[in-house]
Amino acid sequence: MKRRQFLAISAIAPFAGVTLVQAADQVEYTREAYEQALASGEPFMLDFSASW
Repeated sequence: MKRRQFLAISAIAPFAGVTLVQAADQVEYTREAYEQALASGEPFMLDFSASW
């Protein structure tokens, strides 16, 4: 791999994860939805933030 290609990929890589996360289905959190996702055995992600 050439140096220029390596640098270009390195510069773009951090944004690739953001794009994938934004493309995922977003569902409002409920305890029932969490339990259902957990029981399905499929991978899932909880994303949250606090304003304080």
